[in-house]
Amino acid sequence: MSSCSGSRLLCRALERLGVEHVFGLPGTQNVDFFEELRQSTLRTIVPTHELAAGFMANGYYRSSGRPGVFTTIPGPGFAYVVAAIAEAQHDSAAVLYIVEQPELHPSRHFTLQAIDQQAILGTLVKQTVVVSDTAEIPAAVHTAYNATLSGEPGPVLLHVSKNALAGFAADIETLPTLQLQSASPLQLEQAASRLAQAKRPLLYVGQGGNSAAESVRLLAEFLKAPVVATRSARGVIPEDHPLAMRFESNERGAKALNALVESSDLILAIGCKFSHNGSFGFRLQLPSDRLIHVDSSPQVLNANFQTSLAICSDASVFLTELLKDHRLGHSAWTPTQIAANAAQPTSPSAPEPSILGIQPGTPAAFFAALRRAMPADAFLVTDTGSHQVLASRHFRVLRPRTFVIPTDFQSMGFGLPAAIATKLANPNQPVVALIGDGGLLMSGMELRTAVRERIPLTVIVFNDGAYGQIRMQQHSSYGHSIGTDLLPPNMELLASALGAKYLKFNNGEATLQQAIENDCVTIVEVEVQDSLPMQLQRATGLGRSVARSLGAQHLKEIVQSLRKHLT
Repeated sequence: MSSCSGSRLLCRALERLGVEHVFGLPGTQNVDFFEELRQSTLRTIVPTHELAAGFMANGYYRSSGRPGVFTTIPGPGFAYVVAAIAEAQHDSAAVLYIVEQPELHPSRHFTLQAIDQQAILGTLVKQTVVVSDTAEIPAAVHTAYNATLSGEPGPVLLHVSKNALAGFAADIETLPTLQLQSASPLQLEQAASRLAQAKRPLLYVGQGGNSAAESVRLLAEFLKAPVVATRSARGVIPEDHPLAMRFESNERGAKALNALVESSDLILAIGCKFSHNGSFGFRLQLPSDRLIHVDSSPQVLNANFQTSLAICSDASVFLTELLKDHRLGHSAWTPTQIAANAAQPTSPSAPEPSILGIQPGTPAAFFAALRRAMPADAFLVTDTGSHQVLASRHFRVLRPRTFVIPTDFQSMGFGLPAAIATKLANPNQPVVALIGDGGLLMSGMELRTAVRERIPLTVIVFNDGAYGQIRMQQHSSYGHSIGTDLLPPNMELLASALGAKYLKFNNGEATLQQAIENDCVTIVEVEVQDSLPMQLQRATGLGRSVARSLGAQHLKEIVQSLRKHLT
């Protein structure tokens, strides 16, 4: 068997794993690796900066279930991706980060661009796979790739030495495959028995259930059980299905959900780690004696909620076996009870902006039009900000993995790079990126990446001239804002300069339909303005601020008077 360079072994190992795309930027230290990428079957996507490469890998996994792979140079390239790694950790996103070890000299200090990369990422990655010898590369790639998916999905660092990449060794083709966790026969029996006896079971499904969406639906329909999905599992059962429950991620939504939990006699939680956002800000109340928790990560089980039965198993493996049990039957839930729990308040729990270009100018009307314009299997990818809050509240998700948002880390700038990767992972389905004007200023140059790579994409930009969500918080508390006003670019000129098409949102659903049907990158500018409730909120905040100020001044006058009297 002929020898190959370390860089070629790296590419071949990725090819054998079925990897199709690698995101990242070339630099002095990885020139040889990029040359091998050029000669491989792997498509290399070069964004404008390394942070975007990390977000792309995240979006690739979240929308497809296949690990995203990205690479940078060490030093500054490495430092730029730390936020993306943290996002992947919080999102439970399987991403493989390949980077060369910094070059060190035993007799020299202060070497070029050298930082302790393993220490920096040590608490953020699931595992660091260190490669010192060329012959180790094939096995190391497989180990690292499988580690991204085993247990709770997450980021893994493949830390390769310069000598390993430059050296030569024989290729290895036979390598171990990932073994999925499975429940024991006793645990399956216990879970099936309790579900068969339950009168009002409830299914609570997280991102781990996305790979088993059809089984989730079948189980729900067998049991006639309502299904609650976390943000990362939206669409695991279509949200127009009568068993799909939707609750706002706030105090009011948590209260309604807890009422549903209280009326249930068994809760089967599947593939969720009950993070902050996955548990409604930890407002969720789950009685341990009624909770069965199934998750592929032992670290998740009994972490935030104690359970009467904890099962370490992949969701798809568990549900496949569970559905074979013929004791499972219809519960005592009535359609009226389920419909009553599914009903949501019609009025928003917080002031919402006005949307120009549609009648009536409400977010509810906008997202209803967007849902009609998008096929059921189309993807909506958001950034962080008020537009995400509105989308989460009003947009119905009809297929698993088709609503991609940053979850418990909420990195701004995520939306556009993640949407590009979503389209690459799902080339036959429309992809819509929904971002704010603040997010556009952070990652807008990735529009050029999409144009250069000929990636059709609809990019909806909510333009309110501000970091809108933070501005609302400031107005609510103080009646004033600081540091939130923006000066967005002329988006029509920006689109022209970057080679994209531009549409002004002024014809409702027809504008959205036209953008989605375009076979190119299309920017849709949506003007967003303060509504009357938002103006009243600001006036109330200003009143609070004045009251506090007067109170402080009054106290100051009393203190001064006392001092004068005492002297």
